This record gives sequence, C-alpha cells and structure tokens, in this order.
Amino acid sequence: MNGQLDGAAQQMVELGEGRQATFEVAGSGPPMFWFEGGPGLSARLSRPEARLLSDSFAVYLVDPHGSGGSTSPVDAMQYDHIGHARFYDTVRRALGLDHVTIAGISFGGTVALTYASMFPEATVRCLAVSAYALGTEVDEGEAAAEMELMLSRHAGAPWYPDARKTWDGWTDRVLAAVDPEEVDEMLREVLPLYLAYPDRSDVRAIVESARKEVRMNLAAVKAWEGGLYQGIDLRPLLAKIIRPTLVVAGELDIIGGPAQARQIAQGVAGADLAIIPDCGHIPAWEAPEQFKAILLDWCSTH
Repeated sequence: MNGQLDGAAQQMVELGEGRQATFEVAGSGPPMFWFEGGPGLSARLSRPEARLLSDSFAVYLVDPHGSGGSTSPVDAMQYDHIGHARFYDTVRRALGLDHVTIAGISFGGTVALTYASMFPEATVRCLAVSAYALGTEVDEGEAAAEMELMLSRHAGAPWYPDARKTWDGWTDRVLAAVDPEEVDEMLREVLPLYLAYPDRSDVRAIVESARKEVRMNLAAVKAWEGGLYQGIDLRPLLAKIIRPTLVVAGELDIIGGPAQARQIAQGVAGADLAIIPDCGHIPAWEAPEQFKAILLDWCSTH
C-alpha cells in the first residue's frame, strides 16, 4: 500500500454500505494515521508532514468523510470531532490495521485526541499538533487574547487588511456561501495569517503551493461554523486518554498556540508538551527539521 504521494499513490478502500474512503501512504514501518485540519480539507495538504515522518512510519493520509473521494456522512452533525474519529476508525478496520499511532494537526489534532480517548485499544500513541480543546463559547479569554496578539503581528504587511477582513467575517460569509470556490478563495487569502513568517522566501513558496491544493468541503465547513466549533470542549475526553500523548504547539500560533496546548496537556494524564519557538500554526512549513526531531525523538521513547 505504500506510495510516494503523487497522483498515482491515491488509493481507495470500501467501508461497506456503499461507502468508501480515499487515502495515500508515505513510507514504510509501523502505521501512523495523520489527520488533516479543517474540517473540510483533503488529506493531501498534510503531505509535508507525511514526507518528514516517512523514514520512520507508514503515514496514512486519509481523506476525511466528504473530502477528496471519501463518502459524505448521512448527517452533517457527524462533521464534528467525534464523527471524524468514528469515520477514521471505520477506515482503520477496513484496512486491517490493528494498532496505529494517531496524529493530526489543527482540527486534525483535536480529532486525534478524540480518537485516542474513544479507541484506546487501537491507539499506540497520540501526537496532537496545533490542536485546540475549547471553542469560543467555552474559552475563558486566554486563547482569544493570544489569537488577537498573533494576528496583530502581521498588521504591517500589505496583504494584511484584506486577509484580516476575510478572517473577521469568516463565519458569516461561510454560512452565506453557495459556491465552494468562494470558501476556497477565502482560505487562500487568510492562509498567511496562520504562519509566523509567511513572507520568508521558503515559507512563501510552500504557501503558494498549498493554495493550489485548497479544496474545501462546503457542507463540512458550514456545519462547523454553524455551531459545532463554538461549543467544543475536549476536557471530558482528555481525561479518558490512557495512551502516551505529545502536545506540540508553535509559540506564535493563532489557533492552537500555547494557551490551548497547555489546556490539553494539563487534561491528559502524563502528557508531554513541546512549544516550538518562532513558529506558527504549521510547524512542518516553518520549522521542519526541529518539528521532525521533536516528534521522532518522543516516539522513540514512547
């Protein structure tokens, strides 16, 4: 099942009852499921992470339900973190994988934590990168203040006014959108805000490449913005995680930064926390070698 993350590497697995999932695999070794952020984004956006880890793991990039070639859920409420975790476990079983390292970034990190709490018998270890545990209705203000501080760092950039306008109006525009391409273009516009140094030449090249891959599942993002994310509270699930867990955050992340990461690490018994200096929401883009070393060194001891 191994592939090189090109077009020929795309595979499909039947899930029963007319459902299917599409996926890619990078590398060889013990299996790792890597969950993309979003929701509503194809797993192909996590190819940089898969390449970094492919020397040590067979990294499975599974398109979440409703994205790529994966079948949409019957109920839009299943686009929440619990519905995603159940979908990925169905895929795991369909692939015949008994035990997997569970990992993910952003919303994918939130799903990874959810999966580890719900399916401990299948989880070897859990890596939550740039994840968040508390929605806007639950956060007591620390994460919101951190987000505003990180956003304002970019205030002098020429692209900032338009990106910030789209960011601030995100939910209303998503809920009013009827064309998926409108939301795709919105994400392309705000993408630099996710990074600590989006105008650094190497990062800018990755951003431009990623913009070409953006294809959002409008139903998923509408469900998320329509009420699923505002009230999310992982704390009851975090207390149930019994597998080794690593929480990673960029020091300058606007979404899953130190405020969210500390909440997660405090909620999981024995969890380890790593903060990457001068890094935003996507460590594999801005600090790839440091990010790789943190993850693989931790995995080697757990």
